[in-house]
Amino acid sequence: MERNVLVDRLKGYACFLVLLGHVIMGIRVAGIDTPGFLWGMEKFIWSFHVALFLFLSGVVYKVTGEWKSKKTKCGFILYKLYNLGIPYIAFSIVYILINSLVGEANTGFAPSDILNIWKTPVAQYWYLYALFFLFCIWTAFSGLLKNWQITIIAVLIGYLAPIFRIPLGSLDVVFYSALAFGIGTFVDFESLTKLSPLTKCLVVILHIVTGIMFILLNKIDAPFIKEIMILFGIYSSIMFISILRNCKYIAHFLDFINKYSFQIYLLHTIFTAGTRIILLRLNITKWWIHILLGTALGLAFSVLAAEIAKKVKCLNFFFFPSKAYALKNTDFKS
Repeated sequence: MERNVLVDRLKGYACFLVLLGHVIMGIRVAGIDTPGFLWGMEKFIWSFHVALFLFLSGVVYKVTGEWKSKKTKCGFILYKLYNLGIPYIAFSIVYILINSLVGEANTGFAPSDILNIWKTPVAQYWYLYALFFLFCIWTAFSGLLKNWQITIIAVLIGYLAPIFRIPLGSLDVVFYSALAFGIGTFVDFESLTKLSPLTKCLVVILHIVTGIMFILLNKIDAPFIKEIMILFGIYSSIMFISILRNCKYIAHFLDFINKYSFQIYLLHTIFTAGTRIILLRLNITKWWIHILLGTALGLAFSVLAAEIAKKVKCLNFFFFPSKAYALKNTDFKS
């Protein structure tokens, strides 16, 4: 199947927003003096950036043939367990161990927390946890319900469970993620881009203005408004990147980030936190230096680690298990 360039560049864009958002959050939590607009930027980024990743995962799930790409439902689930579970476990352990050893880290952990990662996702790795269970839900009900019906049911469970005091535990992140992922599984992605450049610009501007308004009113995380901003953010991002598709340098930059998006997603907080700690030890507290160096080095060292792993099969296994060591069963071979 031919790759969709716009989807790839949107993945690069979402990955960059995740990186930038964590850099801003890191310096804020560390107590570094920052201008007020950075808090607003962070809230705006948080309102849709991971939802965009989830939406794109839903789009890719649909266009690659859903569970049928691995012939059987069991084969598909085992394939996803292998390729999402190993990175989830490996990098959750690394993250917990580093944070338990480094006193200056923003988040405190003890090595014993490793025993709870099966039920308590840490840091950005909750995305892998949620994505696996979303694949399980959609695969289980495939053939019985259409994707839009599964989406409605999953979203309703997420809303109604707290009202009726039904505990979801760690699965709350799964049902929280169902809206964006589910829409990706049934929306006609290509039709979303069929607007004039002027209309696309107006959508992007309206999204920014709406976001600023809700941030100033302190309502951006309010029920229903949060969902509106998720959907608006996804749509606006598609418009924004489709506008920039002919800007050569931006396109190359997004293509580059997309090439390493999974590795950057898994590793960036380790390197951005390390950069922040070193700068603070050097008594460098200028917020703009932290943002520039945190973003640049978080990206550069993640890419460097990815390139090293590509040359060492046992290391690449922790990023892409089936590429390093393909499973023998043909039902879920890569």
